[in-house]
Amino acid sequence: MGKQAYPFTKHDHGNELLEKSGTALLIGLCLEQQVHSAKAMIGPYELQKRIGHLDARKISLMKPEALEKVFREESAIHRFPSMMAKRVQKLCGVIADEYDNRGERVWTGITKAEELYGRFLALPGFGEGKAAAAVRILATFGGHRTTGWEKYSSPEDMPWTYKDGVIERPAD
Repeated sequence: MGKQAYPFTKHDHGNELLEKSGTALLIGLCLEQQVHSAKAMIGPYELQKRIGHLDARKISLMKPEALEKVFREESAIHRFPSMMAKRVQKLCGVIADEYDNRGERVWTGITKAEELYGRFLALPGFGEGKAAAAVRILATFGGHRTTGWEKYSSPEDMPWTYKDGVIERPAD
């Protein structure tokens, strides 16, 4: 696998989607709990394959039971498909309503890490640790270095294993 801006999964296509789509990155981060990071971060790609898009507005308007069914398909997108389908749907509603249906608008034009952290913290499925890690992820991998980003999270707090500047992924 070649060097990627977001090297969080073992699959180039999943990493490329995270790099190209702010909505995909936010969905992956939302899914990042109680599963391996690689599983969470491939989730947006799997969701896109199953429904044919990652249009936040369309996802937010899906019938909740239909989205949950998509999350439950073999192999499930998350180990808690019902809860995470609801969380992703709420997140997509915020992306659609507050960020003109484009996830990357959460950080576009933001220059201060404190403001960016606040935006992440306000998103469904994001607590303090995940919001701080998101600030660091954008700076470290996405090239979006806001003023003061270094004080948010640390390599050791990132949701994947980090040793000597290298992300370690779970073995197959």
